[in-house]
Amino acid sequence: MAYDFNAAGEQRSFNELIPDGTVCPVHLTIRPGNAGEGGWLKRAADGGSMALDCEFTVVEGPYAKRKFWTLMTVEGSTEGHAKAGEITMSRLRAILESARGIKPSDESEAARIARRVNSYGDFDGLRFLARVSVEKGGTQYKDKNALDIAITPDRKEWTRVEQVAKTAGATPGQHQAAAAVQKPEWAK
Repeated sequence: MAYDFNAAGEQRSFNELIPDGTVCPVHLTIRPGNAGEGGWLKRAADGGSMALDCEFTVVEGPYAKRKFWTLMTVEGSTEGHAKAGEITMSRLRAILESARGIKPSDESEAARIARRVNSYGDFDGLRFLARVSVEKGGTQYKDKNALDIAITPDRKEWTRVEQVAKTAGATPGQHQAAAAVQKPEWAK
């Protein structure tokens, strides 16, 4: 079979970063690592810590469909891991507050209930307003985008981000599998 690529557009470069400080709505996907309760965490190569492996997809605006990733340490064996775990819990709280429209100062019973989740899986599929940062690379790595902060309702730039329906009962590893590629007749 012949393929004609004359009508195909020119290739795009994905090396251009989202500018530092850009505020945009993102969709959070937890990339399960089959560790921790429910299999939502990823274990470090040395086994000393576990983290949420987060993928953020910009859902609208000039950077729509662009992605960036952040590992959020949840627990580990050192004081540094404990501090990173505290930072992660604060960040996850802010993500919930942004997604659910809760001001950080709101201590009402409704707000307290809205800040509770059943598992880390409840973060999978949340949409919220984020400020993107640029993390400087080193000699071995290029600069990359990362989550700076979740924009909460107490900030002037906050707007509600529409949530999407989740698949009921989804657990790690239950992502819909792609259809198998069939061999063409000539290859059989």
